Amino acid sequence: MADEQDVPTERGLLRVSDAEREAAAGRLQAAVGEGRLSLEELDRRVAALYAARNRGEMEAVTADLPVEAAPKSLRIHRVKSLSRIDGRWQVPAVLTVDCYDALVRLDFRQAALVHPEVRIELSATKSLLRMRLPPGAVVDANGLVFHKAFVRNRVRPAKGVPGGARFIVTGQLVKGMLILR
Repeated sequence: MADEQDVPTERGLLRVSDAEREAAAGRLQAAVGEGRLSLEELDRRVAALYAARNRGEMEAVTADLPVEAAPKSLRIHRVKSLSRIDGRWQVPAVLTVDCYDALVRLDFRQAALVHPEVRIELSATKSLLRMRLPPGAVVDANGLVFHKAFVRNRVRPAKGVPGGARFIVTGQLVKGMLILR
């Protein structure tokens, strides 16, 4: 089984769908409207976008563009299923995770953290939650109530990374596991 560190590399090798290409093309067109790209650069990037075979190649086309504004909140509700959010995504100020007998993986390392503090409200039973945090992140899980559960906090604030994001985990975890890295 591959180590969790290998996941972003493997994700970059996933094939790109037509819908993903269209969404990325929309971002490029919006960048022209905002004055971020010239028409010539748009033509070059659109050609590279439609030539892209995997997500790594596609994301390279839009890597220097800002991501859309982060929503105020996001709710993840899973029952007997898997949920995985990784890569470039917008992190809301409040993230609610409600799950039963599920596996939830949240990777914040490449995410857009526009809020200095992210509150994760957890209501999980018989579930495994894995959170990968960016360097310099600080985690406060003192507000988490757990019963027959296990919390493993392996987050170590990186030296020399000022102003790292602060994650506050609250709520309850019953017969499950929370792994913070």
